[in-house]
Amino acid sequence: MQSSPDTAMRHSTIEASDEQDASRATGGAPLRRSQDMRSSETRARLMQATLDMLNSHGYARASLADIARSAGVTRGALHHHFAGKDDLVAQSVGLMLEQATAEIELLALDVSRGRLTLDGFVDRLWQMFSGALFMITLEHVTEARHNTWLKAQLIEPVRQFHASLNGIWQRFFRARGVDAAIASDALNATLCLMRGMGVQSVLRDDPRYYASLIAHWKQQLHALLDGP
Repeated sequence: MQSSPDTAMRHSTIEASDEQDASRATGGAPLRRSQDMRSSETRARLMQATLDMLNSHGYARASLADIARSAGVTRGALHHHFAGKDDLVAQSVGLMLEQATAEIELLALDVSRGRLTLDGFVDRLWQMFSGALFMITLEHVTEARHNTWLKAQLIEPVRQFHASLNGIWQRFFRARGVDAAIASDALNATLCLMRGMGVQSVLRDDPRYYASLIAHWKQQLHALLDGP
């Protein structure tokens, strides 16, 4: 449950008052920078602990008390930085997707320099969809079905993530003269396959099975690239 605006305002007022007192006592900027660094580190620990808890325990079982304990902070510190569980999850997942998007942008450089093939990119996608990123996604997407606030917070970072994927994908197909709309359909079909295998992997631990499906799909993609 989200805390009220009044509660958030009281936290902000307390923080500002403490910073002003400390600043006057020490001359200002150096302590303020140190406080900002500590605040950023605390937020980072809380968000990483949240992602770890979503992956290991799931949304429903990820309690704020356990997240705070894992991050090594008090419940009060957690509520000082985040309004509640939904806020913490939304910001943590948003950060995860930003980092994944940045990783994809680095892959784009490898593509442009000829160091990453289409097959290699498909393999990298499967690493994403068979690992923590996708398992965390399962948790927040399931919760977002009935949580309109959380859903609203996640739409834009998810859109940016998929836009980055599409940018790389189009590079592979543009060089072969494949229409952009067809290339986009091929990407979405690939992602649907990855999501389906990711969900199936929860109950079926069978690497050879998934490798066979991926090998088959690579053949379809190359047929699309190379034409009749």
